[in-house]
Amino acid sequence: MSSKTDPTPSVETQQKDERRAKRFYISLVLLLFAIQSTILGTALKLAIGDPALAVVPDYHQAALNWDTSHRASLASDRLGWDVDVIVSNISDAKGQRAISVELHNQQGEALDDLNVEAMIYRHADAAAFQAIDLPSTGGGRYLGMASMPQQGLWQVEVSIGGAGEPMTLSRTLELEN
Repeated sequence: MSSKTDPTPSVETQQKDERRAKRFYISLVLLLFAIQSTILGTALKLAIGDPALAVVPDYHQAALNWDTSHRASLASDRLGWDVDVIVSNISDAKGQRAISVELHNQQGEALDDLNVEAMIYRHADAAAFQAIDLPSTGGGRYLGMASMPQQGLWQVEVSIGGAGEPMTLSRTLELEN
């Protein structure tokens, strides 16, 4: 008599196969979850950690008051003033550069006794902005020093107070060392 093998697996073999399948699929789900968590963590780190993706300071408030901001940016043209913003091409050992704002009215007369302030930031790191006062040095010139050690695109936002109406100017400069 020949012995025939039973084609149906035993209960014990079925249980082993079931446990192996459960382990495989649970491991697969956990692996996919780990991959997804890694991708999410990397995306968050890139989105939050990159200084070039910072929001421009006070941008939200300027957007809410767009009409006022726009009117202030056109004030020098409306008054016929000549406003020159000059940033030194040369920096000292600490990266300080001279910033000069020259103001003249329609008749070419120097405008003194105004409150001039500047906010400066590098486009690659907009979160690291600095605000400086520019005191009058006479002859319509306002002068200050700002830390601008790196090359690249820099934004200079000038606010002029005491002119009868708010006035702002924005200049984009490319600095090379």
